[in-house]
Amino acid sequence: MKKSRRFYGIRKKLVIFTILAAILPLGIMGVVLAGSINRNVTKLNLENYSHNSSKMLGNYQMMLQGFDELTRNHITNAYIQKSLERKELLPQDKAYVNRSLWYSDNQYTEYGIFIDNKGNEYFSNKIITGVDSEDILSEGLKEALADNYSKTKIMYSTIDLDGKEDSGVFLVRNIRHMEQNVDPGILIIKLNQDFYDNIFFEVNRHSPAVYVMADRKGEVCCQTGGGEEQEKISRELLLEADKKVSKETDEVVYFAVDRQICFASTDQNQDFLFLSIVPKSVIQAPARNFLKSLGLTMLIAIIVCGVMSAFVSHPLRKAISGISRIMSNFDGKSLNQEIQITTNTELDQVAVSYNKMLKHIGGLMDEVKKEQEEIRMNEYNSLVYQINPHFLYNTLDNIHMLARMDGDETMVKLIQSLSGMLRISISKGENDVPLSRELEHVRCYLNIEQIRNEDLFEYEIMAEETVLQVMVPKIILQPVVENCIKYGFADIEKGGMIKVDVKAEGDFLEMRVTNNGSSMEPEILKKLNQMQYQEMEQIKRTFPQKKGGYGISNVVCRLCLRYGAGFRICYESTEETGTLCTIRLPMEEKIYADQCVDTTENG
Repeated sequence: MKKSRRFYGIRKKLVIFTILAAILPLGIMGVVLAGSINRNVTKLNLENYSHNSSKMLGNYQMMLQGFDELTRNHITNAYIQKSLERKELLPQDKAYVNRSLWYSDNQYTEYGIFIDNKGNEYFSNKIITGVDSEDILSEGLKEALADNYSKTKIMYSTIDLDGKEDSGVFLVRNIRHMEQNVDPGILIIKLNQDFYDNIFFEVNRHSPAVYVMADRKGEVCCQTGGGEEQEKISRELLLEADKKVSKETDEVVYFAVDRQICFASTDQNQDFLFLSIVPKSVIQAPARNFLKSLGLTMLIAIIVCGVMSAFVSHPLRKAISGISRIMSNFDGKSLNQEIQITTNTELDQVAVSYNKMLKHIGGLMDEVKKEQEEIRMNEYNSLVYQINPHFLYNTLDNIHMLARMDGDETMVKLIQSLSGMLRISISKGENDVPLSRELEHVRCYLNIEQIRNEDLFEYEIMAEETVLQVMVPKIILQPVVENCIKYGFADIEKGGMIKVDVKAEGDFLEMRVTNNGSSMEPEILKKLNQMQYQEMEQIKRTFPQKKGGYGISNVVCRLCLRYGAGFRICYESTEETGTLCTIRLPMEEKIYADQCVDTTENG
């Protein structure tokens, strides 16, 4: 039971629906944005680190032009040229050669070494004679000088300096005499820290990336970056970069190795490799951080949607719960439990309509109670009236025989009419009778009234033969002709005329009752014509009936119960023509087995 009611209730469903409705578009948007941002941010990072490798290469190439100028100045130096001649320099001239190396006008020079063709070494304001270049130069420098006639060569190498090895990036060049054909001297210049700093100029050395300058043999010349603990670059990685790098252009290439991405480029002379080595996590970090922020934003948005949905739905849920509780507890008896809510929504109208319905149901129940009481009373009266009717008929027959024996024709006619009225009124408890019997009932009543009111009026009843078998509610014409005598002829003593005319009009039976008596007052006429459009209780209060009598109100009520809005009753009254009552009823044909009496008679 608990499980079935777990998500029961409009508030829970609304909150869940709102959250799902928020997750769906936000999820789709998040997936699209995540893919796009991951691609774009990763691409941007790749371009950024690729640009760093390009900057290192560019810085290096800009310095190369200055290096050519530096070595060219040494070639053209008069004292260095003089040192290459066959004769030995004077000590004073040697000092000038040494100064030219020491006071070199280049910010990237750490020190310079010049070995002339006689074995003299000039270094750091010192002059050493009888030096063998083979003892100073490394194999790499020897190969570079052997293959190079007179061009400046830059390379990473190690030299023997007074018995100590010194590694770094060196400029080496054969210095030849510009006029004499003699053996060349050797110029060696070691580049200082400014050279390395300029290589990494505008490169963030505090980033997680490692920036490296290495030679083509896998030796690291210098490196920076990588945080506080610089990671040692493996020789295998440098050799792999040497294979990947373009040999024709200085375009930066990148490739993945282990958990890193390496960006590599080389100069046109292919002397050095310039690398940016970045962990993959660093490349993906901005995208990952952005995606975390996006996910957190989406989560907050979903939570806000859920909270707002719960907040907005609270008054609605409270109102709906109240409506549900009251309607669930409604037992059809307690009609005073009205709903009182104020939400400024359609629920307020539901509550108003429910309250109106309760009042309407209460009114209907009251009407039903009254109608049931009336039905029980009518059934009781009907039963009372039916108590031994044969005794009443037999008594009237005996009186009729005595009157005939005495030759009193008036009494005979009166008794015959009264007996006919009683038979039709009771009619075995049936509510509907053929039109012929209804007209006979009227005729009997008019005969009695003629005897009571001698010479007051005459009457005429006419009906089409085709409508005599139509079933109609009994005793609907007698109250109308009764009013003709009671009110229409109230101001005359003789000469009255009542006409009853019945005929078919399409699918309707039209009954017209006219009299030539006094006209009705406009107020009475208006009330009569409005009764058929009113409620039952209002009809009964229009003209209070006398106890035990049948009035127009009774007729209209019975026709409303039988035909609803399908009938019409209309009164017309003028001084010139008298009063006309027209009743139109839908025709319902039922043929009786007994022979209908002739209903066309003059009174």
